Amino acid sequence: MKAVIICDDFAFAAIAATTLMRVGRQAEVNVQWATKSWPISTLKDLALAEDALVRALDSHLIVFPAYRSSVLPPVVFDWLRRWAARRTFQNAALGIIQDANTTGSTDSTFPELSRFAREHGLGLIVDESPPVKNIAKVFIRSRPKREVALPCPRSI
Repeated sequence: MKAVIICDDFAFAAIAATTLMRVGRQAEVNVQWATKSWPISTLKDLALAEDALVRALDSHLIVFPAYRSSVLPPVVFDWLRRWAARRTFQNAALGIIQDANTTGSTDSTFPELSRFAREHGLGLIVDESPPVKNIAKVFIRSRPKREVALPCPRSI
């Protein structure tokens, strides 16, 4: 499966890619992820944004860091709208992963991304554990309102 990680911090991109690989290796999941990272600033340049869009059309998952997910700039939502309209896989999802920049006071509901996911028929995957723990709980929220908890071991 293919995931695109959109973030400002390439250290986060490495954490997110590692998290996806670990979850994918679990017997009940058994998914191999191919990831690509794009800085948020890429989406501000029309030519770069279009290139990122074309390369992301066959992605199953678009991932954001939790600390940015509640304050994404409008250009990200514009890009996501174009991606959602042209995506190859109808069962695609948005993902939110905690990282070291996430504070305990972060709003875990992510209202804008949640609303966007509902409006565009996307799943929403949220890593709801604090980044300092060794085990992360990832909940997959799909259109039929089904939640599946996937244990995700983390190294510190």
